[in-house]
Amino acid sequence: MAYIGPKDFSQDTNLIAEVMRVMSGDLNLEWMKDHPHPMAARPKQPKRGLTLDDINDDPHYGPSALPEIIRRHFSMTPRGGILPEGLPSLGYRVNRKSDLWADSAAALFEESKSRRWAPARNVPWDALDEAPLSPEQDRAIRQLCTGLTSIGLVSTDVPSRWVWLMNQDFHEIKYWMCAQMFDATRLAEAFRKRALYGQGALGCDSRELGELLKIVMESETYPLASAALNLTLFSFVQSLGRRFEFLSSNAADTYLGTRLAQDASRFTAYGVDHIRQFVSAQPAQLEVVNEHLDLVDNGLVGYLGSRELIEPLIVLSGGVEPVAAFYRKAAEEYFERCAAAGLGARETRSPLQGFLKMLES
Repeated sequence: MAYIGPKDFSQDTNLIAEVMRVMSGDLNLEWMKDHPHPMAARPKQPKRGLTLDDINDDPHYGPSALPEIIRRHFSMTPRGGILPEGLPSLGYRVNRKSDLWADSAAALFEESKSRRWAPARNVPWDALDEAPLSPEQDRAIRQLCTGLTSIGLVSTDVPSRWVWLMNQDFHEIKYWMCAQMFDATRLAEAFRKRALYGQGALGCDSRELGELLKIVMESETYPLASAALNLTLFSFVQSLGRRFEFLSSNAADTYLGTRLAQDASRFTAYGVDHIRQFVSAQPAQLEVVNEHLDLVDNGLVGYLGSRELIEPLIVLSGGVEPVAAFYRKAAEEYFERCAAAGLGARETRSPLQGFLKMLES
C-alpha cells in the first residue's frame, strides 16, 4: 500500500489560509531568517571545476563531523540543511557510517564522470569489419561478451538494492553508487553490442555464472554485498578487461578491454577502501566478511571452471597454460586487494587456491 500523508492538504484550512495571506503580500520569510551556515565554496583547481571535495572542506557541510550512527535525521533534508519540526521519516535503514563509508568515494564519483564514454560513438566499431578472426575465435569473443553483459546488468541491481536504504547524510556514497549503476549499465550496453555486431549472436548463458551472481545479489548486508561485488567480482572483471585487451586483434576490442579494466578499477578501489574502514571500525565483523567471501570465492571457482568461460579463453589464448597463468595472476591480485582491505591472507582459506593448483598440475 502506498504511503498516505498525515492530512488531506487540499482540505487543510490552515494551509489554505496561509497561502491566501502569502498571495496577498504577507510574507514572513522565516526560511530566510534561518539561513544556514555560509561557506566559501570555490574550485581549488579551476580546470577540474567545483568537486565534492571542494565543498566538503567546511565541517558544517562536509562529512568529517558525521557521527558513527545517525540518530536524528531520517528525512530528505540534505546534510547541513535546517531541520524543522515534523519532517517525515523516509525509513532509512543503513544509518551507521562505517557500514558504507569510504573516503575515496567522492573522488571516484568525480572520476566516473570525467572518464565517461559512449559505446555508440567512442568504440571504433568499423575496425571489427577487418578483424582477422577465425569463426571459432569470433564465437569465443561473442561468448565472453555474453557473460560480461550479464555481469554488467546484475552489477546495476546490487547497488540499486541498497542505495535507497541509506541515510541522506551519506550522500557521497549514494552519488557514487548511482555512478556505479551507470558504469555497469554502460558495460552491459557495450558488450551486448560487441556480441551482436555484424553477423553476430549472443552466446550461451552459464549456470555457474548465475550462481555466482546470485550469491553477490543476495548478500545479507550492504558491507557483505560491497565486499562480494566490488572486492571479489570486480577484481576478476578488471583482470578480464586486461585479458580482453591483450587478446584483441583490432582497435575496437582493444578499446573495450581498456575501458572495462578502467571502469572496474573504480569498483575495486571503493571496495578496498570501504572494507578496510568497515573492519577497522567493527573488528568483530572481520570473520563475517571472510566467511561470506569464502562463499563468493566458491561461486567464482564455478564460473572460472565453466565451459562458457574457460573454453572461449582457451580458444583465444591458444591453449590451457596461458589461461591457467591468467587465472593465477588474477587471483594473486585479488588476494593482494583483500590484504589491503584488512582481511588478512585470504589465499590460505580461499577455495580458489585448490582450483588453481589443479589447473597447474
